Amino acid sequence: MPWIRKIHKWASLIVGIQFLLWLLSGIFFNLMDHTEAAGHTFRSHAHQHVEVNNNEFVELKDLAANFKASISIAPTYLLGQAYYLLTHEKGLYKGFKNHYTLVDAYTGEQVVIDSVFAAKLAKQSYNGPSEISSVELMQVPIEDFPKQKNASWRINFVNDIDTSVYIEAESGRLVGHSDDHKRFADFFFMLHFMDYGNEGSFNNIQMILFAFITLWLSLTGLIWTIDLGLRGQYKIKFFAKQQGVKLFDKNQKSMGTIKLSSHTNLLDGLIEHDIALPSTCGGGGTCGRCKVMINPIVKTTSADYLHFTDDELQQGYRLACQHFSNDIENMTLIDVTDAKKHTLVLSESSFVSPYMKELRFKVIGESSLSYKAGAFMRFFIPAAKGVSIPLNLPENLKPHWHHIEHLEYEHLGCTRSYSLAESSMNTNELVFTIKIQTAPHQKVIPGVGSSYLCNLPIGETISAIGPFEEFFASKNSNKTMVMLGAGSGMAPLKSLIEEQMTLSKQTTNGVDTNAAHIHFFYGARAESDLLYAEQFYQLAVNNEHFHYYPTLSQGNDDWLGATGYAQQILALNLDNLGDIDNIEFYLCGPKSMMTETMKLLTAKGVKENAIAFDDFS
Repeated sequence: MPWIRKIHKWASLIVGIQFLLWLLSGIFFNLMDHTEAAGHTFRSHAHQHVEVNNNEFVELKDLAANFKASISIAPTYLLGQAYYLLTHEKGLYKGFKNHYTLVDAYTGEQVVIDSVFAAKLAKQSYNGPSEISSVELMQVPIEDFPKQKNASWRINFVNDIDTSVYIEAESGRLVGHSDDHKRFADFFFMLHFMDYGNEGSFNNIQMILFAFITLWLSLTGLIWTIDLGLRGQYKIKFFAKQQGVKLFDKNQKSMGTIKLSSHTNLLDGLIEHDIALPSTCGGGGTCGRCKVMINPIVKTTSADYLHFTDDELQQGYRLACQHFSNDIENMTLIDVTDAKKHTLVLSESSFVSPYMKELRFKVIGESSLSYKAGAFMRFFIPAAKGVSIPLNLPENLKPHWHHIEHLEYEHLGCTRSYSLAESSMNTNELVFTIKIQTAPHQKVIPGVGSSYLCNLPIGETISAIGPFEEFFASKNSNKTMVMLGAGSGMAPLKSLIEEQMTLSKQTTNGVDTNAAHIHFFYGARAESDLLYAEQFYQLAVNNEHFHYYPTLSQGNDDWLGATGYAQQILALNLDNLGDIDNIEFYLCGPKSMMTETMKLLTAKGVKENAIAFDDFS
């Protein structure tokens, strides 16, 4: 299926671009002046008056004898004079490949249309400014008339639209007029008929290839749709049913039988029975954490292929978020967490930067939750209406949102994971620092989870499962701790720092002892984006074991601190932080930052078990 999806996406891009070009050219055709588009601005349609005496014409039998291999002989009139046009090779249409001989009807002598003769013929069909700038013989292909397959004279007139008149070189036939108006219209005809080779034909290779691409788009779309249907991705609630599934733990010990809806994926269905599988991607199939073993073996999805070997797939290993209870009898849970589903009520919501909010929740029915710093929770975002610009935006922050277009949209229900920003050792609330994800353009809606949570009114409730403890500090370690983050990667690192500051406060006569050094490198775009800066500045002043390195990628002239990216500042200071084997690294931030930092640490010889990271990208 991955290659089917790739073909479908690339084909849809090509077809979509061409549909847009059809739309634009179609609009132009409805608005254009058809006389100008045909090149007839200075076209004269007056008929010439000809007086001839047929009795003085050369006998046709004499012409046939003198000019052999003629298919036909017909009289023609040019500039008021009579001629015979002998056809030696005849195409289906006048513009197709033809071969003629022009003969004076009175003398029987062959006449060659030279530049002077062609210029006179051109002036006869032209009623604009009469000055000629140039006359030249054009061989095929002729750009202005791609259908013309015979050599023609081009007579260029001096006027404001650069009119050119084309006269066929052998017959003296007027091929046509072209000017800037016609050339501009021809450009849109080229787009509309996909005549990118300027062949003057609708039946071109580009159109044939486009037909095959459209066919591929239809076929891959059909295959993809059928695949999604077979995997149960299309669900109609009216037909939902409860399916009994026998559960086993990883030691094959029976956990009983539960009822799962055929319209809810296994990951979310298990949560309804207070069984939580680890998942950091919210059911998108990218993290590969919600592993189960299914019997009988069901169809493999593209996400399954990414996270399991062929042997594991044959054994029935699958991702719970990608499958439903249909046709499943037994399911083995590879990894089950102690996380539970909770109902949270929002107690406080405030901006800590132009694009980030700090949200504080209380757990309904429980005094507090205990968890390791760095933990996260998975929120169940209901289907709702959303807006692209936050509600109740403070006046001082509105200038930061001026470039965001107001957009109202509707979204389906989903799940999103967010890290806790404070240690449970310091608060009985659940605190989150969440960045409001804006949309890059109108075709993409803003971040559903962040927009919904950051617009949630005080006192409103929401369901969440957790906390999940997957990113945490080593226990009882006195090693130097280096923490690197950017953007909303602040949340778990702030929690870790607070936890370590609390644990390391072993006071003897007011003096801290045995405290590990913490070096915190944090990157932001502008100074207004430096989260909790005053708190960390003060912590660095009050605690000699804590070191703060704020860094701005787009700092102004007033900024006196480091500029660049946090990982670059880490690279500059790494050799001064002590023995590399006595340092633990904790990373959380955008993918580019994480990738660059991992390369740096690997090059420095840092062992894999000395690096912990929370990849929220």
